[in-house]
Amino acid sequence: MNCDRLSHPAVVVCALALGAGTLSAQRLDTTISVRSGTRLSVSNIAGSVTVRAGGRQQIRVQAQFDRARVQIDESPGQLSVRTLSRRGDAEVEYTLTVPGGTALDLNAVSSDVDVGGVCGAANVNSVSGSVTLVCAAGDVTVQSVSGDVSVSDVRGPLDVGSVSGEVTVRGAREGVNAHSVSGEIMMAEIDGRDVSAETVSGEIFFSGRIADDGRYRFEAHSGDVTVRVAGNLNATIAVSTFSGDFESDFPIVLNPGRRPSREWEFTQGSGSARLRLRSFSGTIYLRRGAGGAAPRREER
Repeated sequence: MNCDRLSHPAVVVCALALGAGTLSAQRLDTTISVRSGTRLSVSNIAGSVTVRAGGRQQIRVQAQFDRARVQIDESPGQLSVRTLSRRGDAEVEYTLTVPGGTALDLNAVSSDVDVGGVCGAANVNSVSGSVTLVCAAGDVTVQSVSGDVSVSDVRGPLDVGSVSGEVTVRGAREGVNAHSVSGEIMMAEIDGRDVSAETVSGEIFFSGRIADDGRYRFEAHSGDVTVRVAGNLNATIAVSTFSGDFESDFPIVLNPGRRPSREWEFTQGSGSARLRLRSFSGTIYLRRGAGGAAPRREER
């Protein structure tokens, strides 16, 4: 283990390396006291990143790794943890314990990411791993290219997506922008005023409140779109499908004007919210009652 401390500015660099003839795996366990508001940044190549909240004003870094160097840099307002490898095949299993409310920047290549109970702002990205985030506040971005993404208990604007994985959002209480290319999007217990979901070949399920004066857009190309409304519905609703059907639990009185046969626009209550539902070849369902957990598919 090779650790150096630089006196000014306050920087700690700790690099651990595996050389020829050493053991096949190494362990790191170090704790660093940090000031309130310190942001944690983690970059991993392969393995996993697990982050949990602790009760002290310190960050504990535990790592098990092979063919890698782990570097820790502390600077004013930020602690950075990085995996380094010349060959690019380094695998590190990280477990980090941080103060509650810590802002996170987590980036991984072939690594799963699991964050629970931290409840701060978060920017989480993985290329081929799954991402799970429970409890966040402030600006939140969660992305994966080929892994599933699950986000719950978010108090702040949320941007969440996956290219080929499923996206699940539960308990979001502000604006949500969810997107996927070939995966389903499941959204439950949503209470935001600006919500959108878009996917190309998957289905969309939304369950939550449609707030007065809110803006909602749900679009799927080849999948069904299901919206379950909790409470009253005061919205102007625009529905469009090319070859699918439309089913509604709410009475439909079409607004005047010429429209193609597969497009509808009607008003419920005061009509103050705007709700847009589109699917090219899927069926669109507008249902009363949010119900329980989001189903894998709408029951016909």
